[in-house]
Amino acid sequence: MENQQVDLPETPSTSRRKLITSLIAGGAVVAASPLLATRASAESTSPARDNADNPLLNALLDAESNAVATYAAAVKAVSDEDDVAALTLLHDHHLAYVQAFKGYLGRAAGEGTSNAQAMSGSIQQMAAQLSGIEKNLVTTHTGALNTINGHDAASLIASIITMEARHAAALDIIAGNSPLQAAGA
Repeated sequence: MENQQVDLPETPSTSRRKLITSLIAGGAVVAASPLLATRASAESTSPARDNADNPLLNALLDAESNAVATYAAAVKAVSDEDDVAALTLLHDHHLAYVQAFKGYLGRAAGEGTSNAQAMSGSIQQMAAQLSGIEKNLVTTHTGALNTINGHDAASLIASIITMEARHAAALDIIAGNSPLQAAGA
């Protein structure tokens, strides 16, 4: 088993950018995982797609749409270049999740809601609030896996859970928590 050590930057101004950049590094692998998973599990007994999953997938689409709106509000609430870049990256991830759900659902996709949570205060205060949103999304998506029938939908949701857990950890560190606290230890 190979262990990887993450070196955290020494200064807070570069830590946000480097933490968020580390999210990108794992993103390419996570984005490809649904494609790889569907090819690797030929013995699965669950159907690839099940229209009964559509209402739940539309609810997840709404949750992600709300996250997009909230991150857009957060981007507008900061002025530091690194903060804008970090929050824009997270916004774009959630926008990609919305697009993935819409692409998966096709004509069965809803419009998605856009209820932004108010964002103000320091970047640390906003990061704490955004981390809570990410953790709630992880819990919501994980719960959805208990009722999803289609293998493809489950793979899509699992890939999103992985990235949102990373978002939560990075935001916890920006909020001032130690890496061990961010990891849930």
